[in-house]
Parts: sequence; structure tokens; C-alpha cells
Amino acid sequence: MNNEFIQNFSNLLENPKDFDVKIKIGENPNIKEFKAHSIILSARSDYFKTALSSRWARREDGFIIFDKPNISPPVFEILLNYIYTGTFSTDNEANEANLFDIFIAADEIGLVEISQRIKKHWRNETIGYLRQGKFLKSLEYYEEIIKNCPHGVEDQESGLKWDFSNYYCGSKEINELSKVICKNTTLTSLNLSNINVNFINNFFKRSGIKELVNALCKNSTLKDLNLGCNNLGSEVGKALADTLCKNSTLTSLNLERNNLGSEGGKALAGALCKNSALISLNLYNNNLGSEGGKALADTLCKNSTLTSLNLYNNNLRSEGGKALADALCKNCTLTFLDLTSNNLYSEAGKALADALCMNSTLKYLNLSWNRVGTTLADALCKNSTLTTLNLYNNNLGSEGGKALAYALCMNTTLTSLNLNYNHLGSEEGKELANALCKNSTLKDLNLGCNYLGSEGGEALADALCKNSTLTSLDLQDNNLGSKGGMALAGALCKNSTLTSLNIHKNNLGSEGEKALADALCKNSTLTSLNLYNNNLGSKGGKALADTLCKNFTLTSLHLEFHADLLDFSENELGFEGGKALSNALCKNSTLISLDLRLNKLGSKGGKVFADALCKNTTLNSLSLKSNRIGSEGGKALAYALCKNSTLIDLNLRHNNLLSEGGKVLADALCKNSTLAFLDLQENNFKLEGGIALVDALYKNSTLIKLVYYDNDGFKLTSNNPNIKIMQ
Repeated sequence: MNNEFIQNFSNLLENPKDFDVKIKIGENPNIKEFKAHSIILSARSDYFKTALSSRWARREDGFIIFDKPNISPPVFEILLNYIYTGTFSTDNEANEANLFDIFIAADEIGLVEISQRIKKHWRNETIGYLRQGKFLKSLEYYEEIIKNCPHGVEDQESGLKWDFSNYYCGSKEINELSKVICKNTTLTSLNLSNINVNFINNFFKRSGIKELVNALCKNSTLKDLNLGCNNLGSEVGKALADTLCKNSTLTSLNLERNNLGSEGGKALAGALCKNSALISLNLYNNNLGSEGGKALADTLCKNSTLTSLNLYNNNLRSEGGKALADALCKNCTLTFLDLTSNNLYSEAGKALADALCMNSTLKYLNLSWNRVGTTLADALCKNSTLTTLNLYNNNLGSEGGKALAYALCMNTTLTSLNLNYNHLGSEEGKELANALCKNSTLKDLNLGCNYLGSEGGEALADALCKNSTLTSLDLQDNNLGSKGGMALAGALCKNSTLTSLNIHKNNLGSEGEKALADALCKNSTLTSLNLYNNNLGSKGGKALADTLCKNFTLTSLHLEFHADLLDFSENELGFEGGKALSNALCKNSTLISLDLRLNKLGSKGGKVFADALCKNTTLNSLSLKSNRIGSEGGKALAYALCKNSTLIDLNLRHNNLLSEGGKVLADALCKNSTLAFLDLQENNFKLEGGIALVDALYKNSTLIKLVYYDNDGFKLTSNNPNIKIMQ
């Protein structure tokens, strides 16, 4: 409202002439009558439009009488003043004690702007306390918000889950956090991964976290704790073990990358024999060794609550692997086990295969990078619970590939199988294709980085015409060639279940690509297609662009080109291919993700994609990394960001946008309200562009992550605590 209207309405409120409504607010003995005008109340609030209608309100002596006992007179006076004048201030109109009452009342009578202002005030207050390290005060605010605003999902999430990953703090902040943990609160999740403690050395850092660990003995609400990447060492690991013996509420604990060693591992194993609450434990990369592995294996024979265990990269070796295999024969609760990169080898592989024949609970098993050999295939013929098996880089070879193909004909529970990088040739490809004609449960198959060739590709394409369960197929880097590409294109015209296909780096050529483009005009189920590094050229780009104008199901298209793998001049989409794709974006209404990195689009290409973003209403992720867009292309894209309201993720890394591009992008960030992820690494913004971005970050309220490495070392800062700046 303009000032004249505000003054006139204010006068009406103070001297209510021609009023037709009497509103009785409050309960005895504190009832106050307010005089108002129904036309103003109804115009400003849908609640009053309904409440003052003849159907709901009563009339006495020509006046509408309305009773509202559940709002106090001081609160209603503030709301009525807002209805008449449009003015409300959390600083001047209300003290902290009754803001919650005002919020509840405003929410009830539909004064959305007041509710939003109060919420913003609360958020700023709590954020301010968090940044000052006053965690107890912040917690008090969150508890009040949760108690009084049961429908404020975002605020409840903020109050229940605190994320201090990569946070800089000192002894004062650690002490405050310890007090928060000691206090029985609403806090259920705390992330302290990779915290940068401003202590003199790592000893004091460990001492500070040890204090936090001790506080857990008194806490009875925290369920999820992340202490990953803190180099805690075995001593803090032992302290955590002691805590787990006493704590009965923590259900998830992340200790990845903490150098706990075998001693820390053994201590934690001992604690798990006593703890009956923890269900998920992440010990990724802790150098537990075979001794730590054996101790944990012994624990699994006794513990009956743990369902998820991550032992990725712990050098367990054959001894630890065999011990864990024996434990799986006895354990009946574990459903998730990650043993990636542990130097298990074939002896442990055989033991694990035997265990799978007996175990009836494990659903997920990751044995990547372990060279376990061919023995697991027999287990799949007998096991009836495993649904996900990852055998990436296990040197299965011809014998292992054929054995697994036979197992897939017998197995009826496996839904996901990863055989990436296992030296499988065309013959193994044919055997696996034959298995797909018989298997009716597998949904996700990864055969990337093998040697299937065109023959293996053709066999798998034939299988796709018969198989009706597979939804995701990865055939990257298999030298399928144009023949394999054309065969797969034919299969896509007949298959009606596959939703994701990865055929990057297969030298499909323009023939294979054209066949695929034609197939996509007929296929109505594929939603994700990865074609990068396939020697498509501008003609291939144009063919795909034509397809996007006709296809209404594809949501993700990846056309990245790796200049270090193929000759750049022979594989780029270039401006012409890019222009065709950008034109297609103006017509396509389903694509949500497009990756065009390393395609030499140039500044002209940047401009045409900018034009497309002004018209497209579905794309939410776009990568234009390494496309030589330059400052002019950057300016055009910045202009597009002011108009586009759907893009969430934009990658402009390594495009030489310069300070000019940085300044216009900064201006766009002040206006854009949807972008959450932005990569501006390696763009030579210099001081001028950096300063502009700093100013923009203080105004922008939606960006969550900004990547800013290699831009002349200028330090970016922001008052938005939710944004992570990688620099």
C-alpha cells in the first residue's frame, strides 16, 4: 500500500467511522472489543472473508459480531494494525516472548507475510547464534520453533539435524557443543566431519573431540553422529568404544578416514558386543588391518543389532576376509557389507562364497578391487537373499564371466550386478546375453570397461529384445563400434523396460549415433542416455537435436567429450551441433539434465544456450564445462539466469569468463532464486569479479554450493550459513 492509503486506513483504525464489525478477542476476564470494517478484513484475509459471511457470523443491531477467544488482545491488535496499514516489524511490534503467539495467530487467519517474516527473523537469530558458537541459545530457539510450529518442516529439519562439516571452531565452541550433547534435546543428528579446530596441534583437537565423545554418555536423543575425516587416532577410537558401551540411543556412527588402526578397531569391536542400539557403522579407510578385521568378525558372531558395516579400504587381507566369512555363517542381522579394496584375494573369496551359501540375511555385498577370483558364481546358484553384488575389478576373466552367466540363469533374487573392468571378452558377452534371456530378476547390469566388441554388443542387443526386467545397462568403453551401436538402436525400438543406457566411449561413429537417434524417436521408456566420447561430430549433434524435438521421455543426456582421449578436432559437437541442441531445448519439455562439457561450443554456443534457457521450462542441470564460452557467452548466460526459473545446477568451469563475466554473473545471482549449485572454477575472475561475487553472495539466498578454485586466490565469503564455498 502507498503512504496515502496507509495514512487513511490508519485513521480508520484509530477512529473507526462506519464500522460494521465488532470482534471480541480473548477470554474472561481479559476480553477486548475491536471495531473494524468487514470490507477491509475480507479483502486482506480469506479467513475473515469466510468467517464474517452470513453463514458463520451472527448479527446484532446491524453489526457483525465475531468472537475469537483463542487470541490475546495484544496479539490481535498487532495483526489488525497490519491488516489496515500493511506494517509489521519483529523488532518494534513484538518482543521475543510473544512472537510465537503472533506467528500462530497470523498462521491461523492467513496473514502469510507476517508468518514468513517471523520465520525469517527466527532463522536469522538461530543462524546468528550458531555462527557465534552459542549453540545452547540456538538450540533453545529451535526447540521453541519445533514446539510452536509443527508444520514448519524446514525449520524442524534445521533444529533436528545440525551440519558442522568443514566448520572452523575452537575450544569454546567444542565446550558449547559438549553441553548441547549432554543436554537431552530435540537434536537427533550431528555432522562434525572434517572440522577444522583452531587448537595448537592435533593432540588438542583430539582432546576436544574426546570431550564431545564423553558427553555422549549423558545424551539420550542423538541418533546419528558423523565424525569422519578428523584423524582421531586409536586413543579417541578407544574413548568412543567406552561411550558405545554406555550410550543406548545412537543408531548410526560414521568414523571414516580417522586412522583408528587395529587397536581402535579392536576396541570398537569389543564395544559392539555390549552395545544394542547401533545399526550402522562406517569404518571406511581406517587401516584396521587383519587383526582389526578379525576382532570385528568375532563381534558379528555376537552382535544382533548391526545391519550395515562399511570396511572399505582397511587392508584386512585374506585372514580378515576369512574371519568375516566365518562370521557371516553365524550372523543373522547384517544386510549391508562393503569390503572394497581390502586385498582379500581368492582364498578369502572362496570363504565368502561358502558363507553366502549359508547366510540368509545379507542383501548388499561390495567386493570391488579384491581379486577374489571365480568362486562366487557357485554361491549365486544357492543364495536366495543377496540383491546387490559389486565385483568391479576382480580379474574374473573368461572362466569367471561364463560361470557368472550360468549363475544368472539359476539365481532368482539378484537385482544389481557390477562386472565392470573384469577382462570379459565377446564370448563372455554372448554368454551373459544368453543369461539375460532366461533371468527375470536382474534390473541393473554394469559391464563397462571390458572387451565385448561389436559381437558382444550385438548379442546383448538381441537379448534386450527378449528381456523384460532389466532397467539399467552400462556398456561404457567396450569398443562396440558402429555395428554394436546400430544393433542397440534396433533393440531400443523393441525393448520397453530399459530406462538407463550408458554407452560412452564406444566409437559408435555417426552411423551408430544416427541409428540411435532414430530409435529414440520410437522408444518411449529410456530416460537416461550417456553418449559422450563417441566421435559423434556436429552431424551427430544435429541428429540428436532433431530427436529431442520428438522424444518425450528422455530426461538425462550426456554428450561429454574427453579431449585427452580422442583428437579434439574430430570429435567436437562445435557451434553447429550445439546450436541444433539449443534449438531443440526450446521445444523439448522433458529433458532435465544435459551434459555438454568439452565440446568447443565457443562464445556463440554459449549465447545460443543462453537463449534456450530463457525459453526452456524443464531443464534443471546443465554442464558447459570447458567450452571456451568466454566473457561474452558468460554475459548471455547471466542474462538468462535472470529469466530462467527451473535451472538448479550449472557448471561453467574452465570457460575463461574473466572479470567481466564474473561481474554479470554476480548481478544475476542477486536476481535468480532457483540456482543451488554453481561451478565457476578456473575462470580467471581476478579481484574485480571476485568482489562482485562476494556482494552477490550476501544477497543471494538459494545457492547451496559454489565451486571457486583457481580464480587468482581471491577469498569469497557469505553470510548465508547454508552455502558451501569450495575454494
